[in-house]
Amino acid sequence: MTGQQFDYFCLHLLIEMVMTYFRRRKSQEKSKEKNRHHGVSNKIKNTAGGRKNVGELLGSIAFSLIVIAVIAGAWAWISTLFRKGIMALLGFDRVCVQQFETVLLYRNGRFERALPPGLHRIRAGSRQLARIDRRPEVFRFAQGAVSADRIVVNLVYVARTQIVDPRAAFESTQNYRDEISIRLQSVVKAVCSRKPRLEIQMDHQSFSNSAQKAANQVLRAIGCECLTFELLQVDAAGPIAELDDRRMGFAAE
Repeated sequence: MTGQQFDYFCLHLLIEMVMTYFRRRKSQEKSKEKNRHHGVSNKIKNTAGGRKNVGELLGSIAFSLIVIAVIAGAWAWISTLFRKGIMALLGFDRVCVQQFETVLLYRNGRFERALPPGLHRIRAGSRQLARIDRRPEVFRFAQGAVSADRIVVNLVYVARTQIVDPRAAFESTQNYRDEISIRLQSVVKAVCSRKPRLEIQMDHQSFSNSAQKAANQVLRAIGCECLTFELLQVDAAGPIAELDDRRMGFAAE
């Protein structure tokens, strides 16, 4: 029996109960009408019979409700058994962890364990699950910075990062992607401040290696690492003093 068939069965049973009630009510009204033409003794006798019929009706309704409750409970039990297995009836939930993720299990607000890829059975009750995607992510930035010789440079670079410690990534920050973005930009500014403009423009590989090494140091605190760092483009905007003079002149105009 499917869920829709069970709903139809319950609806049909309720309709039958209502129809039975009205049929008995109509029979009682006919009986009362007939009793008006009889004597006092017959009237008392019929009243007792009417009370008996009301008692039988209430008993029938109560029995029908009990039957519906038993059927509904049995159907819920059987449905759970077929959908989730016998372990679900014993208070265990089935949790499927994909190959590329880790699931953190918290119970009563405290970390209990990390679930590796596969199918797991865990006790249901006061538990929270956090799914952490461990696939690498790519970040692309266009950023301005100042070189060691006080030249403003505009850089375009790509960084590829990955979570290596799911618990640290989940607990150390509310949004680890935003945290990665901020830390990568801070690293690039720091690396630029230690290198002259010409070296940044001519030796992309050296800059990328330095930035990747520095990024790994700062991202380790949030459970991540920088897999690759590639400097794509560098444009010099001019010395800081000239830029300041241009801005001041533009403001005066």
